[in-house]
Amino acid sequence: MRLILSELTQVFNKQDFNGVVRLAEPMKKHTTMRVGGDAPLFLEPTDENSLVFAIKKCIENNIKFFVIGGGSNIVMPESIEFVVISTKQFNSIKFSKTRGRAKGLLSLSMKSIEDSNIEYSKVRYIDCDAGANWGKICTDCTKKKMSGFEKFSGLPGTVGGAIYINATCFGFSTCDNLVSVRYLDLDDMKIKQYEKNESDWDYKKSPFQTTRKVVLSAEFRLDDESEKDFETIKAEYRQAVKERALKLHFSAPSAGSVFRNIPEQNIIAGKLIDECGLKGMGIGGAKIADWHGNFIINSGNATADDVKSLVKFIQKRVKEEKNVDLKCEIIFIPENVDI
Repeated sequence: MRLILSELTQVFNKQDFNGVVRLAEPMKKHTTMRVGGDAPLFLEPTDENSLVFAIKKCIENNIKFFVIGGGSNIVMPESIEFVVISTKQFNSIKFSKTRGRAKGLLSLSMKSIEDSNIEYSKVRYIDCDAGANWGKICTDCTKKKMSGFEKFSGLPGTVGGAIYINATCFGFSTCDNLVSVRYLDLDDMKIKQYEKNESDWDYKKSPFQTTRKVVLSAEFRLDDESEKDFETIKAEYRQAVKERALKLHFSAPSAGSVFRNIPEQNIIAGKLIDECGLKGMGIGGAKIADWHGNFIINSGNATADDVKSLVKFIQKRVKEEKNVDLKCEIIFIPENVDI
């Protein structure tokens, strides 16, 4: 494998690939949990062609790979035997009055507007590459006085990851404003367009979780709030950041909420864990946050195995005391994905 990776490195030093190429890159630097060993080969393409090129070369050489965004909902292993491809530099954000950075079709734009029941003059669109981060998106929306993603302010991670998991914050989900997704189909290596179908989406569920598709970019609908003054718009976007800060979301390295809530049963995972008296408990370097039962933090030297062991312990205790099966929201690599 070392020889193949060495040969691959030379492939990515040619003009077909624009971006970063590194050997033995620490994944602790690229995940919010700050857990993980060194990726034998780390690629960070800066454009769509280079991202697709990287994926194709891995497939052609029968080398396993994983595409990472902001690394905010995952736990990487200590021993990594696959190529890691990061989208963080593939992060263009574009606004438009009509639908389709790629298509530019007014008919599609008008159809979307009719479906939304919002006046045409009040509708705008934003097209984001997979690696675009929500901090930048919300900042740009604030400057342009566009409403729609206020509740994602302060959300770590990128568009690609949010679409994959259908990230949900304060009752707002990624799919709520979604119009379409441009993706690479790994089965035939063709770039395709997905038009949102409501039936494909649910709480923390997306059609990209069960198929071999890599998100390249996505288009969302926004609402023009031009009648509001800039300070009002800015305050609305800052509110979610303030709420996260008050809940101490930024106080220690973590992968965000560990377990899924169960909305249909009105079950809040963190509340159950609190009631079981587990806050503050730890295994190795992994610890349940003192301030939030559904956060596992890295107290300084956590490993993926520490986090896994703590997750299993929590699930066992909650099942014993509350008779509830908690499902993990964070994704353990490579166990929970098709690599």
